[in-house]
Amino acid sequence: MKKHYLTFLIVIVSQLVLFSAVVNFSFVGDVMFPKSILDMFKTSSGYDFKPIFSEVKDILSASDIAFCNLETTLGGPPYTGVPKFSSPDEVLDALKWAGFDVVNVANNHMLDTGAAGLRRTIEQVRKYGFTSVGGRLSPNEPRYSIVEVNGVKVSFAGFTFSTNGIPMPREYSYMFDYISDNIVLSTIREMRKVSDIVVVHFHFGVEFMRSPTKEQERIVKLCIENGADIVVGSHPHVLQRVDVFNHNGKRKVIAYSLGNFVSNMVEPYTDIGAILNVSYDTDQGAIVVNPILTWRHRYSNNGRASLRIIPVVDFIRKPDKFITNSDLRTLRNILDNTKLLSN
Repeated sequence: MKKHYLTFLIVIVSQLVLFSAVVNFSFVGDVMFPKSILDMFKTSSGYDFKPIFSEVKDILSASDIAFCNLETTLGGPPYTGVPKFSSPDEVLDALKWAGFDVVNVANNHMLDTGAAGLRRTIEQVRKYGFTSVGGRLSPNEPRYSIVEVNGVKVSFAGFTFSTNGIPMPREYSYMFDYISDNIVLSTIREMRKVSDIVVVHFHFGVEFMRSPTKEQERIVKLCIENGADIVVGSHPHVLQRVDVFNHNGKRKVIAYSLGNFVSNMVEPYTDIGAILNVSYDTDQGAIVVNPILTWRHRYSNNGRASLRIIPVVDFIRKPDKFITNSDLRTLRNILDNTKLLSN
């Protein structure tokens, strides 16, 4: 009897090993390139934005999938910042070097250089080897993209609340989707049929508001109830809470806003972001949720103004030569006064 019982246990364990798998994600918020950042990283031959990411590269590269919201277009020269962004292609060199894999283009700046600019942005994102989310080149493309990691299929979809009043010609309306219950939910249901993990990104909310709106909470709840596993938001440019909870036997994750990852904004709290690391098991859901606070650090390097993204805790523990006493006080204040996880 004991021998048969042991055999039964081995079979059960082998099935769990066979069908359960973990994917490690890193999510960040808005990646923006205003004119001030373009000027900082101009070189004699073009642009080099890699130094911005030098202190977070190892974190991002360690994940299976690193995801960002590219809040600019690659519409070609002249290169511009606010209010209508057009950034050089070297942006993608830096994102690739930093370890990103998936790039969302659905946001309120996606039409800053028109339909042609959006098309070129999607084309370049794909040309550089990224999976693009939130934009399509053909009406025949699905509204989602799939990335496969160790046999696990992860689907991504992105939606935006606005394009800053810039209209899209009707003949190109297939290229992206505004947030709409019907479209979002039908897309999630399709994603659920063809993938093991469903990730939805929303560009929504109110700028500089540190708590989600009732509308954010409503649409996100609908997503979870209809099959989404992870929902990530951007647009407020400041951090909002991260919820982790059980739903139908799995741990789900909602990050309403991950704030700015790269920007040069001056409004309060816009210099703080997070790398949200999530280990997601296909059977259990989120087994690890670890937000790493980041800070946009402005400093002088050989007399030239520069900027980089640094992990808050790491640089409190081991500041380098560019960290001043004032910087240390700021880092400690961020750590003491920022709580992301709601439970």
